[in-house]
Amino acid sequence: MQLKDKVAIITGGGRGIGRAIAIAYAAEGARVVIASRNTAQLDEVVAEIEAKDGETLAVPTDVRVRSEVETLVQKTVDRFGRIDILVNNAGVNPRGRFLDSTDEEWEQGWQINVMGVVHCCRAALRIMQQQRSGNIINVGSGMGQVGRANLSVYCAAKAALHGLTQSIAEEVWEDGIIANVLIPGPVRTELSKPAWENSDTFRAESDPWKQPEQVVASALFLAAQPPATGMTGQILSIMRRNSP
Repeated sequence: MQLKDKVAIITGGGRGIGRAIAIAYAAEGARVVIASRNTAQLDEVVAEIEAKDGETLAVPTDVRVRSEVETLVQKTVDRFGRIDILVNNAGVNPRGRFLDSTDEEWEQGWQINVMGVVHCCRAALRIMQQQRSGNIINVGSGMGQVGRANLSVYCAAKAALHGLTQSIAEEVWEDGIIANVLIPGPVRTELSKPAWENSDTFRAESDPWKQPEQVVASALFLAAQPPATGMTGQILSIMRRNSP
């Protein structure tokens, strides 16, 4: 029970990596708040957690909308009294050549992958600073470190996310708050389906696609760190290789 009595918010918690993390955190004793725009998926995750006697709350949330994020945080505090862990996992991945990309794709990618994290961090940090304790985990990508063709929106947004996380970490460590990036590597999710549905590997044979559950151990490691002494401003990558 590594997370016994901790309160964790997980965005993009209705499917894929977010769902796997939510279920794992609940199994480790956390009270889990899951956020997503898809209420049907939220209901499924809640049912699975509660079937195993876990304690959870689902809050339909569009992270692009600051007021909805503030409602998510307020409902969490109203129900559980605090916020110990924030996992920013919600994301989108428009694909296509840079010269063919549209303003709408850039706007959506930036609003969800970057501004969604900004909204969530600002709202949660106000609570964490009052507590003098907190743990932020932002789900990044190796493509934020080494760009790939036809993924300019995603690569740019994830590179920004990495810098944002490290900047936040420098500002709040004296408040007993840590912030880190988790890079899962290639994972079979709906977001990455166009890339994996016709291939068993991401690049070479040495880089197989993971299942979302294979990210859980690293997400638990980061969540279980004591904020007063845990690592902060770091990028934890579980990719096999860093090159594209």
